[in-house]
Amino acid sequence: MEITQRETVFEGKYLKFVNKHFRRGTREGVWETIERKNIYGEGAVVIVALTRERELILERNWRAALESFVIQFPAGLTDKEGESEEETARRELMEETGYEAKRLIPIISVPLCPALTPTRATHFFAPEVQFVGRESEDLTEEIEVLKVPVEKVADFLLNLPGDTTLDLRVPGILWVLERKGLIRS
Repeated sequence: MEITQRETVFEGKYLKFVNKHFRRGTREGVWETIERKNIYGEGAVVIVALTRERELILERNWRAALESFVIQFPAGLTDKEGESEEETARRELMEETGYEAKRLIPIISVPLCPALTPTRATHFFAPEVQFVGRESEDLTEEIEVLKVPVEKVADFLLNLPGDTTLDLRVPGILWVLERKGLIRS
């Protein structure tokens, strides 16, 4: 498979729609993709935060694209020039939840939606976070911060309210953390 041409077909404030023309052997085709205009580096960070009391910090976050609440980890875009992914992770955790991370351990970087966008998310583990107070709320975000004991997280994720869906990266990343010995349920 070879990309032969990139053609921007629409450009908004934060996104651009790009047709990627490709060749596979003697056949040619076009794949429609979306690229973010306002990111640096990989594109996003995700923070798996754990309190000293062994509670995971999750978010019940309203997502307009789904018109629903979604259970997710705190996360954000790498949208400030010159800010490292670690700095972005600390800032986003504080802004969205009011928790401060003393340590951040890089876990894994994965594509967010590989059929649609090249954006990748670098996941960090933040052990023993402390609540220091919520700074601000973004108009575009409606976030309820949830503290779920590690030993009860599976039951919680399998019994969500009817107006809430699960981002499958949550159990997937928890599985990775368990295999790496960083978290035990």
